[in-house]
Amino acid sequence: MMINKQRHYQDLLDDRKSVKHLLIGSLTCLLSCESCEAQRELTSNLNDEIKSFFLQYFERSNMRLLNLKPECLRLSTKLSVPIKPQPEEAQKWSESFSALIASKYGSTLYHAFLLREFSNENLEFWLAVDEYKHLKPQNMEAKAQNIYNEFVADNAPKQVNLDAETRLTILKNVQSKINDQHTFDRAQRRAQHMMERDSYQRFLQSRLFLELAYPERY
Repeated sequence: MMINKQRHYQDLLDDRKSVKHLLIGSLTCLLSCESCEAQRELTSNLNDEIKSFFLQYFERSNMRLLNLKPECLRLSTKLSVPIKPQPEEAQKWSESFSALIASKYGSTLYHAFLLREFSNENLEFWLAVDEYKHLKPQNMEAKAQNIYNEFVADNAPKQVNLDAETRLTILKNVQSKINDQHTFDRAQRRAQHMMERDSYQRFLQSRLFLELAYPERY
């Protein structure tokens, strides 16, 4: 039985390798849902083909992914789906942005929420900088350049909203090739401030969060 569940789960991922990033965000949303209505709502931004794939999968299956044992919840050798928290733990996410980000499940769910809104660049930047700060010195230069190219440069694909002075300071620091863990501090604080004022507040009001934190109301 366990082997069959593992095979079902692996098939779910293998069938759509070309859209892996989208699947991860969408699957995370679906893992937190408690109703078919919520599943349909959370897949509303997927294209028709993938939407149909997800809904058919959940409708035809007698088991829910949430009921799989932890060892089955593997997206790959490098990425795992965090275990669904108890409502009491989820409620703590509303205490502060830091409390949400400190939770692996919470930050993953928040990221999925932002993907649905097409406003995920600030969180991804924040997380990339946090990862950068904990790297060994020999790995920091390449990571700093990657962060700059993806989030800071004028033509960055996920450009975050920074003032010209901050952007120029980051460029100078990256070009100097000095392994300074504070290179992105100012920009990270700005990104966090924007999230705390905007998307974090919307997340706390979303059905995605409320159904998890207060299941007795839904």
